[in-house]
Amino acid sequence: MENKTIESNEKITYVRELANRFNFECDIFYHEATGKTTEDAEKALGLDSKHIIKCLLLKSKKNEYVGAIIIGSDRLNLKTLETLTGYKDLRLAKEEDIKQKLGFEIGGVPAVIFSEKRILTYVDNRVLDLDYVVGSGGTPFHGMKFNPLQLTEKLKYQPHAIATTGE
Repeated sequence: MENKTIESNEKITYVRELANRFNFECDIFYHEATGKTTEDAEKALGLDSKHIIKCLLLKSKKNEYVGAIIIGSDRLNLKTLETLTGYKDLRLAKEEDIKQKLGFEIGGVPAVIFSEKRILTYVDNRVLDLDYVVGSGGTPFHGMKFNPLQLTEKLKYQPHAIATTGE
């Protein structure tokens, strides 16, 4: 357990360093319960799912990667992403791909990592309409609250309608 805590602290420190480097204003905080899924995050944070985002990594048949940031309860439109990127047969990356490419586990992927890893990333327009969102702060037990406009303004992610409402 101690190693996991050390690793967890290193991830949080790394995410804070990235946020500082990109001048990305955010609040990273700990929560007792896991936020691995949107439902888990809703319970852990006591927030409506419309303010919870998920950061997804997708992989094409030719091993090309693209990031997608959408509202937690929404569904990603893979066809739209394939059209935007020109990548064929996009699918959610497997857990081992996520760990290897991003350095984080599912439920722990912070929004700033796609910019650091120079991965083309799209953010759904509905995310940008909100005054604040909460995503992962680097582990399933850490959240990151921020103004989502920073995703396009500071990280240069591409805004587009890439999701459909899941409610």
